[in-house]
Amino acid sequence: MKILFSTGCLFHLPIENIFFYAKEAGFDGCDLLIDMKFNSDGYLERVQNCLDILPVYSIHAPFVKMKTWGTPADILTRTIDIARTVGAKVVNFHPPSWFAMEVQFLKWFREIKDFQKELGCDDVFLAVENMPRTGTRLMLTCFILNDLKDLVDFGVERNLYFTFDTTHFGTFGDDIVAGFLRVFKTGRLKNIHLSDHGLHKSHLFLGKGDLPIVKLLNTIGRLGYDGMITLELDAREFPKTEEWIARVMKYQCDLIKLHTQRQ
Repeated sequence: MKILFSTGCLFHLPIENIFFYAKEAGFDGCDLLIDMKFNSDGYLERVQNCLDILPVYSIHAPFVKMKTWGTPADILTRTIDIARTVGAKVVNFHPPSWFAMEVQFLKWFREIKDFQKELGCDDVFLAVENMPRTGTRLMLTCFILNDLKDLVDFGVERNLYFTFDTTHFGTFGDDIVAGFLRVFKTGRLKNIHLSDHGLHKSHLFLGKGDLPIVKLLNTIGRLGYDGMITLELDAREFPKTEEWIARVMKYQCDLIKLHTQRQ
């Protein structure tokens, strides 16, 4: 099992600082979020230099529009190439959003019969992520395959792997342990995005919301899950000073290790 820190948690900081804090906190590596910074000359080289601090095991495909990167297929292909460049084995992406009118993406998404083969993934696992309900009163399901069973069935049929996001699943009010088990039993679970959820707020510090995080981590440890767990928190959860950022990161990492029986 690898315990990772998502670079998206501290997107406002220099990438070198994020890797350094993650190492000091005890994380095994980073989950690299692809964002607009990758359009800047030399940014990928900066990320590669960070591999001397910690490895990148997983990459999150961009969920912001990368206009110069082409079609959704082009974007995923380019992300897979970046994964190979930095040595990552998992590429995580979101399914199409009907709310954002991702019509072209949806058409392409439904036409693919074998994602691993048709996107030339080879030694990289392409993992689709379960998505949340959004809002406070209406609680809209803005993505296709928002039902976990539908997502799992689609993924197994189309040769996709899975990222299970706890706070996304928590927006439905369902048991996250049961959700984890449904995905785990496929044998295709590659990453878990871990955060808490409560009072319509997502990506909270572990223990700050209402989700049974400790029960989930104990279950993960007992079952011998050998994939990745990525701490993925809202940037607003973090304190402002560097000293306290480092402290809370270590606390969260130690909590994950404690309850998954990681020594």
